[in-house]
Amino acid sequence: MHTIEQLDDGRAVYLNGQRVKVSEIPIFRKTLALNNQYYDLQKTHPEVHTYQENSRTYDIAFKVPRTIEDLRQKHQAYQEIAQSNNGMLGRTPDFLDTGMAILAERSAFLGHNEYTDFGENAKHYAEWIKENDLFISHALQNPQLDRQKAINGIPSGYAGVHVLERTDKGIVVSGAKMVNTMAPIADDLLVFNPPELLLEKGDTSYAVAFATPLNTPGVKVICRKLLDHPGYTEDDYPLSNALDEIDAYIVFDHAFIPWNKVFVENDVEMSNRFFIESGMFIHTSHQDEVRGITKLEFATSLAIRTAHVLGLDGFLGVQEKLGRLTANLELIKGTITRSEEEGHLDEFGIYTPSQQALLAVRSTLPEYFEAALKAAQHFAAGSMVGVPGFAEFDGENGPILEQALTTDLAEAKDRSKLLNLVFDLTTAGFGQRQLMYEYYHGGDPMRIRSMHYHDEDLSAGNAMLDKLLKR
Repeated sequence: MHTIEQLDDGRAVYLNGQRVKVSEIPIFRKTLALNNQYYDLQKTHPEVHTYQENSRTYDIAFKVPRTIEDLRQKHQAYQEIAQSNNGMLGRTPDFLDTGMAILAERSAFLGHNEYTDFGENAKHYAEWIKENDLFISHALQNPQLDRQKAINGIPSGYAGVHVLERTDKGIVVSGAKMVNTMAPIADDLLVFNPPELLLEKGDTSYAVAFATPLNTPGVKVICRKLLDHPGYTEDDYPLSNALDEIDAYIVFDHAFIPWNKVFVENDVEMSNRFFIESGMFIHTSHQDEVRGITKLEFATSLAIRTAHVLGLDGFLGVQEKLGRLTANLELIKGTITRSEEEGHLDEFGIYTPSQQALLAVRSTLPEYFEAALKAAQHFAAGSMVGVPGFAEFDGENGPILEQALTTDLAEAKDRSKLLNLVFDLTTAGFGQRQLMYEYYHGGDPMRIRSMHYHDEDLSAGNAMLDKLLKR
């Protein structure tokens, strides 16, 4: 855990055209406090959030699961962390930390070159993160400049991160990565290429994976516009004034990376294999989908609460809509459970959840989340649009509003706060970013479904077809 002041460590963070100190941005401070629940829960609920190894105590995210019980404990920890922020922070430390545990076990495939052993580098880096319980952000998505061209065919030099120079001490890199979530408040940055955007021959300078502190000279964190609303309280904007996950555009300008922090270099095949074969993809997916359940349950509960407070839940048509939402939630919960029950021990003795089940969640959960948002928005409708600023309750119109907006089902302020929450999550910029995040943060939905179709085991179904059609 670190304080916000410790992040004023020389890192180059830019916001609205100005280089800023992280500690001076109020929403950064609030977001870090929520992110630090990951560390707080280790103290307040250690039986779930920690484990013992070699007489040391570590966060459960770093435990290599050997049994289904290990995976279930990690599930519970992921869920409690997500509940502390209502599932709105997609990249809390447990996301990549669980990937680090697996990387340390599976890294030998990365091989070596004449300067360094990449497999050992990755193993030692993962162990160092574990020993210090650091918070890592990751940068994998390349900027969408011209997807019709190979990455090396885009002349700007910012179509990805590439190696400019290599010496016996390390590499010098330049370029960019987009949508690096939580980067301004992380300790370290893990940089690699996404598996769905395979590099091609000629892209070798872009075939790189490495880690670096955020305050490395030559690294710039350029934040998108913030989504909070200065001048208003959290009663007006219950979510967006409480946190912002802070996506950023990362620029590398002749940044030096020592060899011991390099895991792939000048190797297209290894760059394409890195995320999947390291085991990080499947185990971070498990954490991500558990967080997704939490977020879906929050949105579902919000739709149901809204219908109740507005006196709509007595109508059969509304009950049917709400039943669809609760059925969706149960389907997702059941599929996550299936991913754990249908897991297997890999060749390293790591208990690994079912990828097919997790991909089914990833391809479906965004639609279920959107359905819950649309239901809440439909129920609230003009009621949420007409809520006055909360400061009005303390002004001369306060008594009028208390009388006019109070019902048998809710006091005026409680009703207004709920409607503000619906607006924040379903209509305002914060909510739209959350929806877009769910659809795209795990990769292109079309590619996910395509992968799922190709890998589905339909042997039983095909056997029935063959039996029927051959008689």
